[in-house]
Amino acid sequence: MRDVCDVPASAGITRRRMLTWCAAAAVAPPVLTACTSGSGTDADDSRTLLALADQARADAALVVAAVTADPALAERLEPLRAARIDHAAALDTAGGRTAASAVTPPAPDTADVARVRDAVVSSARAASDAVPQAPATQVGLLAEIAACCTTYGVVLA
Repeated sequence: MRDVCDVPASAGITRRRMLTWCAAAAVAPPVLTACTSGSGTDADDSRTLLALADQARADAALVVAAVTADPALAERLEPLRAARIDHAAALDTAGGRTAASAVTPPAPDTADVARVRDAVVSSARAASDAVPQAPATQVGLLAEIAACCTTYGVVLA
């Protein structure tokens, strides 16, 4: 007994090709909807990127406060501080702000690992939330930031 999906090879359409086309048809609309026609960054995108840059600097300042309160945390938290400074610089560039015009927030009086973890989890969420509205050229940067902050949120738990 033949299966309905068995299409003879002589017909030009194989089962594999048909499944590939069906999968592509199912995935294409959301992917194409997410694409933007322009490659530039508009004012809303810039504001979002610059807010994320400010948040990255605040996270780095929080790490400095935590290490100041407990110097034993320096080895554990220094890579996070360096990553958040790099994120801030990349976001500034993407948002059109020069490094000279960026404002470094003051470090809070006290901080601990729990506050640092909460801050990077919040940063991961903010970067993830910015992805759907971001131009295609910025999605990779935002995904990298979200992945880094999520990882640190798990590591510091």
